[in-house]
Amino acid sequence: MIKIINKRNTKGSLFHYAHFVIDCLYPEIINEIYKYNTVVRIKSIDQTLGNFTKFYENVMSNKTTELPEAEFNNIHIEPVILQPKEQYIDIVSLTKFRNYIFNRFSINPNIYSDKYPKVLLIKRGGRVELINDPNLQKLNTNVTNGKERREIKEIERVENFMKQKYGNKFKAVYLETLPFEEQVKLFHNARLIVMAHGAATSSVLFCKKKTTILEIPCGMNFPWFNKCFKLLDINYLKIVNNPQVIMNFLKRIIILKKMDSSFNNKM
Repeated sequence: MIKIINKRNTKGSLFHYAHFVIDCLYPEIINEIYKYNTVVRIKSIDQTLGNFTKFYENVMSNKTTELPEAEFNNIHIEPVILQPKEQYIDIVSLTKFRNYIFNRFSINPNIYSDKYPKVLLIKRGGRVELINDPNLQKLNTNVTNGKERREIKEIERVENFMKQKYGNKFKAVYLETLPFEEQVKLFHNARLIVMAHGAATSSVLFCKKKTTILEIPCGMNFPWFNKCFKLLDINYLKIVNNPQVIMNFLKRIIILKKMDSSFNNKM
């Protein structure tokens, strides 16, 4: 058994997908928390995983439980304070995290799977319930899914254009209801991804090198992601939220010419 407290330098809750990945899974995998049978955390708005508990247990192959702070403190084990993700922003940590995920889900990082599309458009679905606990629900002030603030304008136009250009190599997806493993595999096998900044940005950590990401920014800068993508050699590009600009940019991209064989031949 281990007691843990997740620290972070930025706003955001562990029960929001991106923060669950980068502020919970990322430091815990680097610190090998998966080696413990039971993980105990405080049942608070700051520490709860909300409805990502099953996701967590599936990824980490252990059991996590949340207790009121008094009960948490009554367990006579010194808690491990997990430092913010910014303490682990190096290629060694990123590689350790990725390798664990790939091994956990039997993903060969050296090949592309024909089961998955080479080009993705990430669409934003409806709101998903993040916390069931009624007491914590009252404390949760962020109850949107971000779609109101972070969505590609006239996304249907962009989708139709991409369908015509990329054919059966293309797929538009909603990630909200997909298992974590499926999301990892989608990003790992894509060569081009178009999306608005949001929860899906964390899944770029699972992309192969040289993957091209066209992301509509949200007016904020995220230096941790920027550095990670640079270390992973991901072609991360910010683009204005205008459907015609996006389509004009895509017209100039030659991304699929050698993708079916070049990667496998080089590895």
